[in-house]
Amino acid sequence: MALALFGMMMVGLTRALNMIALSARRSGEEVRMIRNLETLLTEASKAAQFEEGEEYLGEDESGVAYDRVIEELAEMENMDGQILANMWRIAIVASYERNGEIVERVAETFRYEPLYQANQ
Repeated sequence: MALALFGMMMVGLTRALNMIALSARRSGEEVRMIRNLETLLTEASKAAQFEEGEEYLGEDESGVAYDRVIEELAEMENMDGQILANMWRIAIVASYERNGEIVERVAETFRYEPLYQANQ
């Protein structure tokens, strides 16, 4: 009887340890994906000029696919109601499959294009 109880406890403990390991692995993958999103967003936002569109950037070693989306914001206003020209939305979209569902994470920023151009 005691041996059966001990066996059941060990099976339960093994399952709990497997769940902890799975959570730790998923957490590490999430951190890597967020770091990749931030890196790709920084890289994309430093371009001297932008062109509107969407571009597939590839897949990382864990199967996360990345896309870059650049859109010109035609109707953006400042606090005084003045129209701001040359404003862009830059987004990096990460998509991956988890439990049979497609999950997306987005990192985005807004950029005033002339800000990073060299003074002439």
